[in-house]
Amino acid sequence: MKKTITLLGMLLAFFATAGAQTATKYYSPTATPYADLVSGKSYAILVAADKNCEDGDANYTTAKFLSWATKDNGMATTDAYTSTNDLRGKEEQNGYTWVVTVNSNSTITLKTGDNTYVPASSNGQGGVLSATAGELTRVDKGDWCLLTNGTSGSQTCYLTLGGGKRNGSRNKLEYWHYDANPTNGEIAKFKFFEVLDGTSYDVTYNYTINGTKVGTYSVKAAPGMVYPAPGNLPYFVTATAPEGTVTGTTTKDIAVDISNYPFKFSLNESDTPEWGYLTVNMSTADRRLLTNNTTSILRSVPNAQYQNSTLNGIKDDLWRMVGDPFKGFKIMNKSGKCLVKAASGNGATYTDASDTESNNLWKVYGGDIIETPNNITDANKTDIMAKAFVLRHSTVGEGDNYLTTSNNDKVTSLGTWQKKSNGACFLFLEPEFTVNLNTNDNLVASFATLALPFDFKVVSSNTNDAKLYSGAYNATTRTLDMTAVEGVVPASAGVVIKSDSKATSIVLTANAKSTATALTGNQLVGTTEEIAFSELTDKLVFGVTTQNHVGFYAAGGSAALPANRAYLPTSVLGGVKAVAMNFGGDVTGINAVVKADKANAAIYDLTGRRVTRTVKGGLYIQNGSKFVAR
Repeated sequence: MKKTITLLGMLLAFFATAGAQTATKYYSPTATPYADLVSGKSYAILVAADKNCEDGDANYTTAKFLSWATKDNGMATTDAYTSTNDLRGKEEQNGYTWVVTVNSNSTITLKTGDNTYVPASSNGQGGVLSATAGELTRVDKGDWCLLTNGTSGSQTCYLTLGGGKRNGSRNKLEYWHYDANPTNGEIAKFKFFEVLDGTSYDVTYNYTINGTKVGTYSVKAAPGMVYPAPGNLPYFVTATAPEGTVTGTTTKDIAVDISNYPFKFSLNESDTPEWGYLTVNMSTADRRLLTNNTTSILRSVPNAQYQNSTLNGIKDDLWRMVGDPFKGFKIMNKSGKCLVKAASGNGATYTDASDTESNNLWKVYGGDIIETPNNITDANKTDIMAKAFVLRHSTVGEGDNYLTTSNNDKVTSLGTWQKKSNGACFLFLEPEFTVNLNTNDNLVASFATLALPFDFKVVSSNTNDAKLYSGAYNATTRTLDMTAVEGVVPASAGVVIKSDSKATSIVLTANAKSTATALTGNQLVGTTEEIAFSELTDKLVFGVTTQNHVGFYAAGGSAALPANRAYLPTSVLGGVKAVAMNFGGDVTGINAVVKADKANAAIYDLTGRRVTRTVKGGLYIQNGSKFVAR
């Protein structure tokens, strides 16, 4: 009988603890209205001011809790601006619990755990926790309230958040003189969260992006309460609490909202990449491209078009972000390198993309970490700032070690910036780039060939009537029959660009939103790497002869075929050495085999100035050789 009673007791003990139900003290996940504060009860105090919340946070969702254990010159302080210490629904923490006394005159006093008080003001200033209690009067501000201890002269003394700037440091609770309707950004607003003593359940949120778990947040909640607000969310990420009330220990998946994230990213390296330009400085006039060439990390001069003007090296300027906002991002270059923490200090350099993850994960920060820059003259300044961000390596502590560059004309490295300002800002922009076309006064159209290491399309707002064409060799007519490409050109496919209006260039963009389809029957072969002249013996390259005939020819001279161009393999031609192009009955002329001009090469006059159109009989230079325009 005794054994039976013992087993029964064990079972009862098991069921009493099942479901992670615990008896503990914890902060209510919902605020207690000021009018319902009870004398002698304990509360955590949430303090909001423009100074310790993100810009534009009208509802003060990024407000911080007040600690009496962490002081600044004897004054209570709020959590650091960058802190994610959201106490709502969590177990009671030392240093955050305040005892409220409701006085007979409807004022309140706030007492700490070490028996000191928020004091009465001294000439409207001060705030050092004192053995003498200050009596505080509430001023209603909707869901929040202000607290004042009276007046100094003709001015009301409100509790404020003074001290350092909103740059990650804590702000101290103090007094100051302000008129009856204060609007200053340091004026403090308050909410109270009661300490509850009783049963609570563990509530866990699994944060997901596209169904993939990227983070976890755990909180305690009392039975019958609505689900607590999600916490510990990175910058630019939001989430909504589940509907309903807590009835027991539970785990819920929550899809976080990344619609306001400053760039598109891939969760895995195998996902379709979103390529972009990574620029420092927010003002369009001052932007510089982050690049992975051999001599510099930044383009040497500001580039208002933020694009690589050398098509042969476009891969150096293209970046993608792989990872998620919670663990950080691997910043990968199209050329196979990635951004990594410098061997010493907190700067950055490049290495192979296969480098260990601990070296190449970067956290993204925004909001008020970016101080208001004074040098942005763009009309859409607000939109630009909303997409600006700063980077910090994932293993660097919570300091001012944000990645940036020095502001001079010979920048070759990335270091750290001890002040959060315009110098520390990055933008991730959709890559648009210009391809130059071959043209002169004697040609009826302008042409170029193109192949890129990513899907691309013509920018709809600037087509210059230029069209993209695939080509298939017609053995009967001995011409290359051209077919217009509608929509998106797939990565690495070779195409011809033709402009009947003789446009000198065409603007293209990567990351086309629609899906690329294979170019059926296309016999043009694209190359995204330079091909040496010695390897062109079995290939015809695009060229314009001195007689202004356009087509594909056996390469002459000694120049290599640059990267990101197209050629025609001789294996499909049956021995033909020159091929004209047939655009729906309009056939480009060909002539005897001559030296083919280097594709997309610029033309200069004898003074060295670049020209877009030549004059018949004029003497010009192209690819280092002089020629007479015909």
